[in-house]
Amino acid sequence: MERFNSIYLFTTENIAGYMKNLDLTNKRIITVTGSSDHIINAILKGCMDITTFDINYLSKYYMDLKLSAIKSLSYKEFIDFLLYDTNKTLSYEIINKLEMNKESKEFWLKELSKYNNDGKKLKESGLFNLKYFDIKNKKECNLYLNEENYDIIKNRLDSININFIYTNLKDLRIDKKYDYMFLSNISDYIDTFYENNYLSNYKKLIDKFMINVKYIYFAYVYDINKKDKRSVIDDINEVKSVFKNFEIKKFKTSLINKGNNTEDAVFIKEEK
Repeated sequence: MERFNSIYLFTTENIAGYMKNLDLTNKRIITVTGSSDHIINAILKGCMDITTFDINYLSKYYMDLKLSAIKSLSYKEFIDFLLYDTNKTLSYEIINKLEMNKESKEFWLKELSKYNNDGKKLKESGLFNLKYFDIKNKKECNLYLNEENYDIIKNRLDSININFIYTNLKDLRIDKKYDYMFLSNISDYIDTFYENNYLSNYKKLIDKFMINVKYIYFAYVYDINKKDKRSVIDDINEVKSVFKNFEIKKFKTSLINKGNNTEDAVFIKEEK
């Protein structure tokens, strides 16, 4: 994987579909950083102690931007800043006023300068992946993208402990106990981790993490009933034969323009 990749503004998963019934109060979690939506939704569900990791260091810059925006902006200001296309989209004036890590702020101001401080042009640049960007879909997939929940998170952020680790999953080292681990759709790319025996090697990695983690959401599968398989993790029968006992939780798909019967799923391994 490359050190720098594009950023997703918001999740491509239906996080609301599998987090809505979770109680993360006083739980410790570790999660991939990505768009930061796992982090933000977890805070809404009560989590106060979060470790997050990513091989794409841009995700750290974006996490700092997104969280500092929530701290400083009203709900309407936030969605005008990151969700909608407005004259406030990635605005220089807003970013320059945000209180965030110095390195992160300097990064964003430098990127804006490449586009004459035009936030819309920055949003449409190669820095962001807008392939699956749909406003209605992003609101449905995130518990925090309504005003009431947004305000809950806004009031909690000063009390949250967030630790970022720059690493890929394969090299991640866990040296303390966690209640939950959320790995997003990293499992789609395990064929880039290993030369062969992708699932069995991935299972060994997950088993290693299970020493310190109670629940691991080790795969996200889009349209679980599809006939064409996108990756090795989509072969459910093969995954069952390798991983043996794990839970499959299904919910409405995050994919745009799919029927109401289309379902995504997460695979969950529990500590025994």
